[in-house]
Amino acid sequence: MNRIERSPFANDDADGHESGGDGAERRPAVGISFEQSIVAYDLALQSTALHSFEDLLQSGTLQKYEARAASMARKHPSRNPFISYLAMDAEGGWRSANSRQSDRSALTRMAARDVLELTPIYWRQVITDQKSEGDQRYLIHCLKLHLDEDVRDRMAGAQEPLSSEELHQLSDAIAFLLEIRPDPHHTALRGRPTRKDNARDPDASRSSASKKTVLFALNQHQRRKAKAVPHYDWRSHFWTTAVIPDDHLDDHRRACIAALMLTGCRPSEFSDDLGVVVHKVIDSDHPSLRCEILGAKVSDEIGPHAGKGQEWRTIEFMCRSVEALWLFYHMSTKNQICLALDIAAKTHKQNGEMLMPNERRRRVSVSLDKLVTRLGKIAFPGLRHHLTPYVFRHALTSDFKADAHALEEGDLAAALGHQSSRTQEHYGSAITARGLVGSRALQIREVRCSAPVRQPVRPGYASSQSMEDRPEIT
Repeated sequence: MNRIERSPFANDDADGHESGGDGAERRPAVGISFEQSIVAYDLALQSTALHSFEDLLQSGTLQKYEARAASMARKHPSRNPFISYLAMDAEGGWRSANSRQSDRSALTRMAARDVLELTPIYWRQVITDQKSEGDQRYLIHCLKLHLDEDVRDRMAGAQEPLSSEELHQLSDAIAFLLEIRPDPHHTALRGRPTRKDNARDPDASRSSASKKTVLFALNQHQRRKAKAVPHYDWRSHFWTTAVIPDDHLDDHRRACIAALMLTGCRPSEFSDDLGVVVHKVIDSDHPSLRCEILGAKVSDEIGPHAGKGQEWRTIEFMCRSVEALWLFYHMSTKNQICLALDIAAKTHKQNGEMLMPNERRRRVSVSLDKLVTRLGKIAFPGLRHHLTPYVFRHALTSDFKADAHALEEGDLAAALGHQSSRTQEHYGSAITARGLVGSRALQIREVRCSAPVRQPVRPGYASSQSMEDRPEIT
């Protein structure tokens, strides 16, 4: 080994893992050589070619970078934004080239800041650890081009060596800069294929899978887990391992996710001009709730079948699943008989122009989609596809089709907010859900809607034909 490749980063225990003061096992430190730290410092200086950190702080851009890095950290079980970025980059998980470029710019800036702040202290630490005066002179010679006044002051002012946490922070930053080079002009990723481009290729990103494919994978996962844990169901696991423990969620967002899981409503129906209202059912001998939903897919057309969906619908259910019981007791704790659930979205553009309702609803859908996808990665780190809000809509439909209950085909259409029972052919599958525990449809006692549900019968298409025997519409 070259004499400048020895590093205090490799201070692991004998088994390759560090132990914290409480005895808890921590991830092993990443070995970064002295030479690599110099290269990373040069790269960090390149990131300031156009704007210094003082400029970014005054303009508010640095705070935006910090928020984006924190958001990226929440998307990966490791809570490490750099690992999260590399994982998403490997699977093509961005919606557009702009979002990928924004994440790259933010993380390279954050990594550069850590390198510029901590590397001089690390250099002093490495130099003072050398027993030979010749080795010390050699390392100082390697730093000759970087020993400006600011670096000398930082090295001279370092009273204590870097802590274990700071060493991990620095090693992560150096490794990321060596892998993802700074791009001060923010143009490195423009024009690269995105998730939308990959969706055209059948062998492209795994994130382009349909909702039915994701649901099938989760149901198969449940069947495997049920061999060891008979009462396991993936929705309860999602709720208990991702939604409840998440420190970045408030109870209002949890209530929205609970309503989404219970009713299969559309994400856009949580917009402030629509909304979901939850009522406690007082005259029931079992904890029960009633959800009132204003439909999103409603048009102003005039005719015998006006509109594309139900203007409103109500779903009453007994609270038997974990998210239903949480929602009921949450309202009881707050002494609430009625709870309005909506997700705020900006009402005006930056130029002051008012946003159209459809655009606000789209932004609410995107926000909820990102939230559910992030939580899905925490609950199911091995899942090859993204969990989205519409998967719960398909899951509830599958429950309806697979389980024997008093509700009819028209009740399913009403619960989904459809005006025709034919539309539900696009949702769910009885076969993949049959025999699984955790059905949310069995909780439902009554469904009402604003308009009668049409149940058309086409020639050669019997209304009594089972859903799984019907030809699938693609």
